[in-house]
Amino acid sequence: MTDGTTPLSAALHDAERVLEDEHDRLITVVGQCADAVAAEWDGDSVTDRDSVVPPFARALDGSGALSRLPRALADAVTAAGRPMPAPPVAAPPYVAVTGEGVVLRATVGDERLVIRLRTFDVVPGDPTRYVRRDGVSVELEAH
Repeated sequence: MTDGTTPLSAALHDAERVLEDEHDRLITVVGQCADAVAAEWDGDSVTDRDSVVPPFARALDGSGALSRLPRALADAVTAAGRPMPAPPVAAPPYVAVTGEGVVLRATVGDERLVIRLRTFDVVPGDPTRYVRRDGVSVELEAH
């Protein structure tokens, strides 16, 4: 844990550990939602963002994962030794469903913790393609 004076980047390991240890089932459900979305595609990719983001958001909401993501964000921030200035909600800026997966954001003081639960790869080209990743990649950054 940090004391609030240590840079947030120094505590990313603690934040990641709490996600893996206490929210592993939630991360599994996020992956299952992404699997369900990809199962509806004609093939292994799509080129239309609307075939990814809205159905993924609906699947997350229907599974209950969307409403549980703010708690995971708050727990990660707390594990990093920082208090959340306000309770996060399942909407931007705290939780955003994107073409790559879910982004969780918390501003703590003058720093920001960004957690990406990457479930899809965005392959640039003409046209851009969205491809289901193998599993869920949990990526943390401090800015």
